[in-house]
Amino acid sequence: MLYGLYQSAVGADLQALKMETVSNNIANAGTSTFKRDLAIFAVRQQQAEIDGHPEHIPPGMQGHPGSAIAVDTFTDFSQGPLQETGAALDVALLGPGFFKVTDGQNDYLTRRGTFTVNADSRLVESDTGYEVVDDRGEPVIVPPGATLQILEDGSISSIDPVTGLPLPLARFELMQVDDLNQLEKQGDSMYVAPESAQRLAGPDLRVRQGYLEQSTVKPVHEMLSMIQTSRAFEANMNLIQHQEHTLGQLLQAVGGK
Repeated sequence: MLYGLYQSAVGADLQALKMETVSNNIANAGTSTFKRDLAIFAVRQQQAEIDGHPEHIPPGMQGHPGSAIAVDTFTDFSQGPLQETGAALDVALLGPGFFKVTDGQNDYLTRRGTFTVNADSRLVESDTGYEVVDDRGEPVIVPPGATLQILEDGSISSIDPVTGLPLPLARFELMQVDDLNQLEKQGDSMYVAPESAQRLAGPDLRVRQGYLEQSTVKPVHEMLSMIQTSRAFEANMNLIQHQEHTLGQLLQAVGGK
């Protein structure tokens, strides 16, 4: 295979991966707590160097990179802006950390605080129905018709309708993962991480009632990235066509002799 043809094919494939990542970011620009992804590329050594036989590299190609490769898809966990909703069951996190929720079999970490109370009087994540876990590992039970007060430390109280005083109910199980690379996306803004990587969140994490964290996607930035990626993909495809044409002319010239 022509070396340039191989390089261009790899380049087109990587730009297609980047385009898929950017498109997913744009599609979730309005999704609460969505964290944008970045496709990370790196330079690959030539195969002969990897095999330990640099002497097999053709003359003039020594020191030339083999190709680009996709290393990983990195998630940007930076803080998203908070939007005030005024809803008592909308809760945002300010700082590093996650709520813990469960589907009854598996636990998940999430920053999405769009909560509601289900038919069993349990506080759940509204989109998935996963139960919110308190700091005792139990579901949060909300008395029927209760008005909730949620403090910055994650304490949940019910306001007594007669006295107006808060009656303690529970406290969110707020977790922190120091090595965010150990988080795995599960969809619906849910993540899983090994228990060994989790610890209780520190005082730098604050809970804000009546707010929702917004997506970290900046649509204008992502649209510019999409345009650049599209142009890079087209450039690689044009190079492939050019090299195929050149190879065809060479074969015709050789065959005609």
